[in-house]
This record gives sequence, C-alpha cells and structure tokens, in this order.
Amino acid sequence: MKALIADDDVFVRKCITQMLPWQELDFSQILEAENGAAALKIALVEKPDLIITDVKMPILNGLELAERLRDMVLDNCIIILSEYSDFEFVQKAMTYGVQDYILKPITRERLSEITEKIRVLMGELIKKRYYNSLKTNREDISRLVQEMLDTGDWQSCADAFEFMAMNRIHIKDLKRFGMMFLDELYGQVSALGYRKAESAARQEEAMGTYSALKNVTDIISFVRAECGLAASFCAQRTPQSINYVDRIDAYIEKNYADPNLSVASVSDWLHLSPVYCGALYKQQRGKSIINSIHEVRMRHAQELLRNGDMNVAGVSRQVGYMTPDYFSRLFSASFGMSPSQYRALTACDGEEENAP
Repeated sequence: MKALIADDDVFVRKCITQMLPWQELDFSQILEAENGAAALKIALVEKPDLIITDVKMPILNGLELAERLRDMVLDNCIIILSEYSDFEFVQKAMTYGVQDYILKPITRERLSEITEKIRVLMGELIKKRYYNSLKTNREDISRLVQEMLDTGDWQSCADAFEFMAMNRIHIKDLKRFGMMFLDELYGQVSALGYRKAESAARQEEAMGTYSALKNVTDIISFVRAECGLAASFCAQRTPQSINYVDRIDAYIEKNYADPNLSVASVSDWLHLSPVYCGALYKQQRGKSIINSIHEVRMRHAQELLRNGDMNVAGVSRQVGYMTPDYFSRLFSASFGMSPSQYRALTACDGEEENAP
C-alpha cells in the first residue's frame, strides 16, 4: 500500500514518516507533499491508499483537498491533522469523506494509538474494496468460493455473503446475487468431481428451493447452509496453501523492482482475495507479504551497493522504492547503518581482502 503525508511543516512530515512503523502496517511507499495542491497532484498519479493531511496549508488546504478527492471518487482513506482549535474544520471534513483525525502535536506516547487507528482504517478499506468487487465481478466470487473449497473454511465464505447481503447489495438485487453465488458454488464443486452425482442432485434441489425464498434472513440462512454442504462434498480435497505460498515467494523474487508490488497485486495474480492471501502467507511463513517484499528488496540493494557505483537514489529506484529517504530509513532499520555507510564499509573490506 501507499501513504501520502501532506503538511507544509517539514518537521511534522518527517515526524510522521519516520516515527510510524509503516513496514509493520504493510505500506511499501511513503510519499510527501508540502501543500494541498502538490498532494492532489501526487494523489491523482500515485493513487495512495492513505492520505494524512494537515488542515491549514497554503494554496490548497486540507478541507479543499478532501473535497477534491471526494469529487474525483478516489478510493482511499483520509486522516486530518489538526489542533484542538480546528474542531470546526474537523467536523466539516467529515462531510467530505474524511474517516478520522489526529490531534497535534504528534508525540512518541501517542504513536501506538495512531498506529492502531491506521491499522483499523486500512483493514476496513481492504475489506470494502474486496466486497465491492464481489458485487459486480463474477471472477471475484469465483475466488471466494475457490478459497473456501481449498481450505474447507465455509464459515468465512458464508460470512462474506452475509456481509454483502446486509451492507453492499440492494434488496432488489439480492435474490439475483444469491443465485449467481450458488451457481458458482455448485459449478466449482461439480468441476472438482467429488461425490459428483450427489452434488448435482443437491444443486438442482437447492436452486428450486432458493427460488421460492422471499426475505433476506431466509436467503442468508439458506446460502450459509449450502456453503457448509458444498464444503463437505469436497472435504477430501488437499489444501493448496503451501503451493500458494511458494508461488508468492517466487513472484516477489521476480517482481521486487516493481514499485507497485503489493499484497493486492500478488493476490490478483493468484486470483485470491487480499485478506485470504495475506493471512495464508503469514500463517505459513510467520511474517507478512510486505515484510518479505522488503527483505527481498533489501537483499538486492545490498548486492547493488557492494558491486556497483550507482548512487543511493538509483539503488532505491532499482529495487522498487521511488522515495530514497524511505529506502534509506528501511535499510538503516534492517542493517543498522545507512546505504552510504554500508557501501563504504564493504568497500573497505574488499580493499583489505585484496591487499598483499
């Protein structure tokens, strides 16, 4: 994911970019803007997932920025930075789609609170994007069902349908959506070939029963039951989780230089949901996909610094970081020294080895 920090005070920008645990929050790029106009320009090009903006800035203030972003229907979360005296601005900002606010000054004591606030908002954003895609995209419904049949976790699949039914699908469209969901469910069960005659008979019976349902509660309960039954037909299927995780590692190694490499791009490639993909990887590897992306990039950065004369900004771009400052912070956190210090140290080691 990408974050954009907009504030005319360079100290505040650096405070946020350097003090928050961005890597832990699964952010791969942290962008900066010194005013609202610059932030708007960056947002239109980079499409950041999170924007943290000051209320009072020159050229275009935080409220005007939020309003422009709302009018452009960009899919992101916005957090306003404000003083206590800016409360009226904060109230107005909420009408422009701002999700939350952070009170200045930003102190070390408040970092945990701010980190958790961002974590919650990003989790909600990922789910919203995923569920919105389910509403119109048969391919994403197919992914959801595939995950269920891979893992046997039919409860999560049923929960996703219930959430859609209660929050994302208009009542007049729910019956049709449920029919599409069941058709995909039994279509995949049939394709797998387990208990084929029994599942085919159940599909015919289920579609007939479903067509007579009239209210939301009955539709949700029926689909939930069918998810459990369909999973039981495929209970002998071998989970594909290990294969998925190995494929993720290979994909990261091949695409680490892409600045847009993220959980979303990896999950799209695998045809899995980002929520499931991230959880599966963490379960198997004990770390997040973003952590693995950073580790691979840092390893390749070490190689470039040891074996070439490319400057730090060039190395940063070569391994997928468009912001050299962010790259340098990550490198220092990983190895206890800056990229320049690492290059100097390895150069000295090389000279000693070659000395007569």
